[in-house]
Amino acid sequence: MEPFNVDNLTFTEAGCLPIIKEFARRISLVETVDRMVDSQMELKPGLAVLAMVVDTLSGRSPLYRLVDFYEGKDVELLLGTDVTPGVFSDDNVGRALDRIHETGTQKIFSRIARNALDAFDIDTRRAHFDTTSINVYGDYDLTDPPFTITYGHR
Repeated sequence: MEPFNVDNLTFTEAGCLPIIKEFARRISLVETVDRMVDSQMELKPGLAVLAMVVDTLSGRSPLYRLVDFYEGKDVELLLGTDVTPGVFSDDNVGRALDRIHETGTQKIFSRIARNALDAFDIDTRRAHFDTTSINVYGDYDLTDPPFTITYGHR
């Protein structure tokens, strides 16, 4: 998002990023993560997640460069709240990710997926789940195997 001038006014090209923020709002991404992840940090975990999503969908900066990505951008337009880019330091983002991991990423993802199903009224009566792949690792006592080991697909 490089700034450009028209009649002495400076604009920033935001592209599709405000649309991403709107989708995140509709599925309550930030609120859900903040509600599930116990944190009293300066950078709320939900905002950290949204910042990473927007960054990733815009072309992807390394996590340690989120400050650089948001520098000079209209953060309120992109994330829905006006914070300084410095809040996205790698220390703050790292702590938020640690708290998210401690809470359980699958649990958080499941709640957000449920939010999306509800927000967009997605019919789940017909769903396809590929349950044909099972992997077995390690050594097993094969004198009385609980399963049959085969190679390849049947």
